Amino acid sequence: MVNAQDFSSPLIGGELSDFSTDQNSDEENEFDEERDDALQLLLAFGPAFARETRFWKSFVYSGLLGAAMGGMALLFFNGFNKIFESWTEYSDYQEKLEAGTLDVYSGDWWWVGVTTLGGFVIGLIRLYPHFPETFSLFREVRDLHVDPAHAPLVFIVSMLSLGIGASVGPEAAMGNMGGALGTLLGNVRDQSDRRKAISAFAGMAGAMGALFPSPVLAVLLLHELSVTSRPGDPRFNAAVTTPMASFVEGAEDPKFAQHDYMEQNCLAGIAACAGFVVFYGLAEYTWLDPASVGVALYEFSEYQEWHLLAAVGLGIYAGIIGIVILVLLGLFRKVNKRVKERLMNRGASKSFVTVLMPTIGGVILGLISVTWPLTMGDGAAQIPFVIKHGYSGQWPNFNLTEAINDFDSEDDDFTLCTSSDYIKCHNVTPKISVANLVGTLFGKILSMAVCLGFGMVGGNIFPCIYAGTCAGVLVTRLIPSCPFSLAVPCMMSAVPASFAPIPFSLVGLVALVLVIDGKMAAPVFIATFVSFMFNCGFGVVQGVLERPYKDLKGIMTKPRNNNNHSFIGGKAKPTILENSALMDVSEIIFKHEPAEKISDIGS
Repeated sequence: MVNAQDFSSPLIGGELSDFSTDQNSDEENEFDEERDDALQLLLAFGPAFARETRFWKSFVYSGLLGAAMGGMALLFFNGFNKIFESWTEYSDYQEKLEAGTLDVYSGDWWWVGVTTLGGFVIGLIRLYPHFPETFSLFREVRDLHVDPAHAPLVFIVSMLSLGIGASVGPEAAMGNMGGALGTLLGNVRDQSDRRKAISAFAGMAGAMGALFPSPVLAVLLLHELSVTSRPGDPRFNAAVTTPMASFVEGAEDPKFAQHDYMEQNCLAGIAACAGFVVFYGLAEYTWLDPASVGVALYEFSEYQEWHLLAAVGLGIYAGIIGIVILVLLGLFRKVNKRVKERLMNRGASKSFVTVLMPTIGGVILGLISVTWPLTMGDGAAQIPFVIKHGYSGQWPNFNLTEAINDFDSEDDDFTLCTSSDYIKCHNVTPKISVANLVGTLFGKILSMAVCLGFGMVGGNIFPCIYAGTCAGVLVTRLIPSCPFSLAVPCMMSAVPASFAPIPFSLVGLVALVLVIDGKMAAPVFIATFVSFMFNCGFGVVQGVLERPYKDLKGIMTKPRNNNNHSFIGGKAKPTILENSALMDVSEIIFKHEPAEKISDIGS
């Protein structure tokens, strides 16, 4: 008979106790792991923002912002198109563009008078006290704050710049106006700095939603610019790139930071959709509308594996073009600055030189336009016809009538075959010469540099998309074995990507506009990132930006030690901020601005 005392002996009792402890410990560890997994998912999903009344108020305001920007975009586009058509119609510019007869030196010399007068008027507007000295969409997306007093003037000057055929894009003025409306709304509602930033972000998204062929590109573009330009801005955290204080007041552990990434996406998304709906519903087109191109490029050729290797070469080619663009942009800005300084040192007033430089820019713009008429404007009107009239080879035409007539009466259903069964190709003789393509490519870049350097207002991304189109068509003419459906999409995306950190937005834009399938989008993706790596990965762009400023030299161009992120060949310094190329640039940008308090972040 076993006594109860036998189970209570130190040996037996100890073994059972250890077993019970181990089992409890395993269960606790398993529970802790499950808890950690749940916590990580909670942090990924973020707060349940839709339960808050504040979100639905912001949702309504974002929709109204987007709708307002859709209306502003319609006014903007109609404005500069009417100005442009009012003087080019006397030269039958649109008819010649559609017929492909705009050759070198085919412009009228009186165009110079129009562009000069336009530059003079732009100079007069720039005399207004509230007009900003410098203007950049990148800076405004970074700051998420636009002075509402600036926006109407920027809007008018950009409209006039595009109206006289300046090689600038509409994205800068529209982003400025959207940010200004968002900032104004935040000021009226007396929001915290963070809420004002999100309101400005929604306004910009509404503006971009009215420009792009799909509202998703608007949100994607702004998030790409946000992540790269503001890694540590406490007002606005788009992708939790660095640990930040929790939005919950009183929380101290930054690794448990709650973010509102998806809330921001929802607010920006509704603004972009509202802008798109209003603009497209009234205008029935978007910037570079897919229907205007007139053909799906995937019908030209089938995807082949060697296209991926060819895309590397196209990306390097685009990177070289990007370097030329940057050199010319910097050159004419420096020329503008030095001419102003010398004239003022010789007694000229600031008002005089402010008006003079855009006027000179107008003269040069007119001369370039007369020489290469295809360079005028942002490129949206020219791209479809450069593709159509610059192409040499078999042009596929899809016969929709034959496809619809293929009807099976037995099962009362359409029996549509593959589209290739209805494609009838015919030989196309290009109407745009190689010399015209080369001149238009260089002239477009030169014109953009002059316009932006001498005081006209606009963006540089959309004009570079057009420059990329010319470069792509040129490749197919010089290297006939390179498929049209490979060269053109790759160059359209890769040229602006050579200096703009928005690769995903550019690839998406090209894929939507040119209607290319997933396989043909792969070379576009490769060319885009090779172009960016060629210029920015090797530090060409960063070196140009760092060079004029002693305190910025080496910030982004010195090699890094992968173990401690310190500079190779130098002694480690006390802080990463002092010795690393990964230093938080926002610390420099915002070093004179007070950071928002944690208690304000949750408001």
